[in-house]
Amino acid sequence: MSSENETTKGKFLALGNIDRVRYENSSSNPSFLALGNIDRSRNITKVGEQTVYGGGTYSSITATKLGYKAAVLTRGNLALARWIKNLENMGIEVFVERDKATLEVINDYSTGKWVQKILSTTGKIVFDLDRKFDIIHINPLFKEIDRETIQVARKKCKILSLEVQGLLRNSNNGTMFLEPLRGREHYFKDVDVLHVSDAEAKFVTKETEPEEICRDLQSAGPKVVLYTLGAKGSFIMGKEFHEIPAFRVREVDPTGAGDTYSASFDVKFFEGAGEKEAGFFASAAASFCVEDFGYKNIQPRERVEERFKRLVKEAE
Repeated sequence: MSSENETTKGKFLALGNIDRVRYENSSSNPSFLALGNIDRSRNITKVGEQTVYGGGTYSSITATKLGYKAAVLTRGNLALARWIKNLENMGIEVFVERDKATLEVINDYSTGKWVQKILSTTGKIVFDLDRKFDIIHINPLFKEIDRETIQVARKKCKILSLEVQGLLRNSNNGTMFLEPLRGREHYFKDVDVLHVSDAEAKFVTKETEPEEICRDLQSAGPKVVLYTLGAKGSFIMGKEFHEIPAFRVREVDPTGAGDTYSASFDVKFFEGAGEKEAGFFASAAASFCVEDFGYKNIQPRERVEERFKRLVKEAE
């Protein structure tokens, strides 16, 4: 398993004709950066298995589908080359910091319990892009983001959101496990939106009830806390506490649903929606993601709006 940085000439991989160091966004659309590794993962579920590329993939594609100019900053090597060209064909800029390895994992959901195996890792991302974004969504997968990176990101965006998942992960002989996050306020204090799943909550708070979990996490700094429970829905704590139902669908692959939820919430919240409205919108967007493997069923704004309206009506 490799985790050492690659010491080769040039910081960014040369993957095509785009100069990733001096890229400038010429689009008038709002800008979105997914900050965190793209991983190559083999997802095994009860209906089959498939190799997909996750991490920044889901949130950047979600933002693009919702009309934003999206970019990704990741570490990796040439194992990502083909996938990066696919993202570029979708209009997504990808900045790849050179590394000896690409993050590779196995996600096994076939037994009803999520078991994650890690095959290779990367070093830490150095966030020194000379550019600002409307939204930065930090999505660490395995130790590639530190507190200093979060502080740098805070200065380069209007909305900063953070997925807690990759800050909690460690491994034992290749099997991934979660461990408590020490000094959580140092990670959370500069964040506008914090996302934590049901499986992750006990590693960042001692509270056990949804409202108290959200209140406690909010006390560490974030303006808004997103607490998701998969098919059971989600809770949001902002100015008020809200329960958000899930849109019921046939689940094929749950990987990436949380990333889609976060990115969709960020977009709607940035556009001026209240926390509850943004939560319903995020729930609708995430429901599409789980209906197929990988990113295939992430939908454009028009489809999300349709399902969003149905979800709101059903909740009345």
